[in-house]
Formats: sequence, structure tokens, C-alpha cells
Amino acid sequence: MNIVLAILFAVLSGVAIYFIRFFRHEGIKRIVFVALFVAKLAGGLGVYSVYTYYYDPAMSDIHKFYRGGLALYDAADDNFTDYLRLVTGIQGDQPQLQKYYDNADHWTRKFDYGLFNDNRTIMRFNAIVCFVSRGNIFIHIVMMAFLSFLGCFVLFKAFAKMLKTNRFLLLFASFLVPSCWFWTSGLMKEGLMMFSVGFAFYFLIKIYNKFNIFYLIGFILSSALIFASKIYVLPAFLPAVLFLFISKRMKIKYQLITFFSILAVSAILVIFSGKILGYDIIQTLSGKQNDFINYISLQEDPGSTYNLTRLSPDIVSFVKLIPEGLVNSFFRPFPSEINSAFMLFSFLEIVLFCLIAVMAIIFFRKPDAGTLRFVLFSAMFILFLYVVVGVYTPNTGSIVRYRTPALPFLVAMMLALINWDKIKTIPKFKELFKV
Repeated sequence: MNIVLAILFAVLSGVAIYFIRFFRHEGIKRIVFVALFVAKLAGGLGVYSVYTYYYDPAMSDIHKFYRGGLALYDAADDNFTDYLRLVTGIQGDQPQLQKYYDNADHWTRKFDYGLFNDNRTIMRFNAIVCFVSRGNIFIHIVMMAFLSFLGCFVLFKAFAKMLKTNRFLLLFASFLVPSCWFWTSGLMKEGLMMFSVGFAFYFLIKIYNKFNIFYLIGFILSSALIFASKIYVLPAFLPAVLFLFISKRMKIKYQLITFFSILAVSAILVIFSGKILGYDIIQTLSGKQNDFINYISLQEDPGSTYNLTRLSPDIVSFVKLIPEGLVNSFFRPFPSEINSAFMLFSFLEIVLFCLIAVMAIIFFRKPDAGTLRFVLFSAMFILFLYVVVGVYTPNTGSIVRYRTPALPFLVAMMLALINWDKIKTIPKFKELFKV
């Protein structure tokens, strides 16, 4: 019965995608978007299968967060007001709520460094969905796949608004980058992150083209959800947002000056954050990185762990580690680290990115001011995110997941720099561009 109800929800979602006008785009048949939703469902079920049959379900993230949601949902039967306190956080410190927190895996962290615990967001999502699912995990998977699809869809619409690149290539960048498709489809924080990043960028481009208070509200709410879903993504995203608006009417030369100026100011804010912001970012990053390394070193099977230089809570150590962090984020897993099918697929994805980058170099198209603005926006977001991920994470499997928010921007950016007209002149490629 659980499977039947989940299939019913999936069919209704597919019907909505097919018939609702919002899910239409010029030149693309509606059935294509339904197929992409089905692909998202397949990814969600794939993630569920991995964390149920490949890893120990008692220790896997999906099941921890799902059980945490069920623990919060128990309050709905006992006291609905308490349930609302649990899922909203308003008056969430009431003593009678502690029993639910105690039953929710990973509700608290041993070391939180004063940061928001984004594990709680996915638990609250599961607690809310329980009203419909009544604890049917497959309905949760369908819901998350649909939200992730929505994020990818609006991201595609925003890409299409900014870039003149072939729309099917942009569909690939938005939906089908392999690790992004897989990890953001499952019942994990990455799914909520894909939804929130997609809508934040969508509303950002709406505001960029024409200000509207509703678009601004949408952007603020989406940004808040980014923060709640993956706390480290929003600080990487906002400097790029600032660049986009400052450079709106700038020519290429001044865009570049603005880009490097914001990079420099952001670097100063991070390096001297203790004095400027009253919160030492480097010290926090150092503590979290060392905790991560220590935790993995205690595991019997560390999996895809690699030796990461330990970060000390000082400026020199952080600056020295940045190149290593960027290499980790862009290029891991290395060929020597392939020890499973997952690592093989991740490595092949890196090879694909490298091939696209080579194409962008060989068939380089000088960008106009609008395209360059998108390229620099994406580059800034990617750089900030990848520095944090690469410096913090000593595990290849985690890096593959943590870098997913920037992958659609990375691929779209490279595709925008390729001279497709030049490629079309190559006989073997002519047929591919008749779509």
C-alpha cells in the first residue's frame, strides 16, 4: 500500500507538470519536463536504495533525518501546539518538548560553534510531510524529488533568461549534471538546497530585470531557506549577488575590476572577521575541520577519506590551505582514489567537466557584457563555495555532495563560453544541432 500511495503522488505531480502553464517553455515539449521529473524520482529512489541497502540504515543520513522527523511528528498526536513549536522553532525551548528532541537523531551537535544546526531543517521537513504521508517514507521521497525538480526548473528558466546557449544544453546544466541529479534528488539536505538555490537565483534574475516587491520577498525567503538547508552556501552566494547588481550597467573592463574588488573585500572580511564581524570565521572553520578529521579517524571503515592538511586558527594557515582546498573541490576523486562504483562515476564526471573546459578553451567565444556578468557571478559563487568545501572536508564522498550547489553554474558558465557556431561547422556535429 505504501508503494501504491507513493506512485499516486508521483502521478499527480507528473500530471501537474504536464498541464500547469508555469511548467512550459518555448521550444521544449511538456513531456520533456515530465521525463525530467521521472529522472528526479529515479535519483531519489537511488539515494534511498544506497542508504538502505549499501550503507547501514541505522547510521545513514536519510534514515536519521527521517526518524528525527517522525519523532517531532509524534507531538501532533499529543499536543498540536507543541508540534507547531517543534516545526517552527517558535517557543521551541519549552521544557515539555525535550522528550521529542531526545528522540530525534542528531537534533543537537556535540560542537556547534554558535552556528545554526541545519540538520533540524530536514527533520522539520519530514515532520511536516508526515501530515500527508502518515510516515510513508516513499511519499517523502516523491515530495523531495518534486521540490528538487522545481528548483532545477526555475534555475533553467533563469539560465535561459540570461544566456543565449542552446536550451537543451541548459537543461543538461540545470537537471542532469550526474552528481547534482543524484544527490539533490534524495531525501537529504541537498534536495532542499537545490530547491532554495534555484528559486533564489530565479527571483534574483526577476529582480535584476525588473524590480517587484513580490520577487524581493521570494528572494529573501529562498535565501533564508538556503541558510537553513546548507548554512555554508549562503555566505558564498551573497557576494556574487552583490556583484551582479553593482555591475549591472558596467562594461567588461569595469566588471572585472568590480569582480576582483569584491573578492578582495570578502577575503579581508573573512581574514579579519573576528575584529570586523565579532565572529572569527577562520577559527570556526579550523575547529569544524579538525572535528571532522578526528571523527573520521575513529571510524573502523573511513571509506573515501584522504589526508587533508589540518587547519590552524590563524590567517597564514588558512591562506596556505586555499590552493589545496580548491584542488580538492574541483578534482577529487583522483584516479588513485577510485575504490567503488560511486568513486568511478564521480571521477568520470570530473573528466566530463575537464572535456567541457577544454572545449571552452579551443572553441572560445568572447563573451558580451551580459554573458560575462553571468560568468563572473558564477565564478565568484563557485570559488567561495569550493574554498570552504575543500578546506573543511577530508572525505571525497562528502565533497561530491557538498559541491553540488555550484555544479549547475559551473557547467552553464563553461557552456556559455563555447562558440557553438564554430562547432556546428564540424561535419560530425552538424546533426546534433538540428534540434
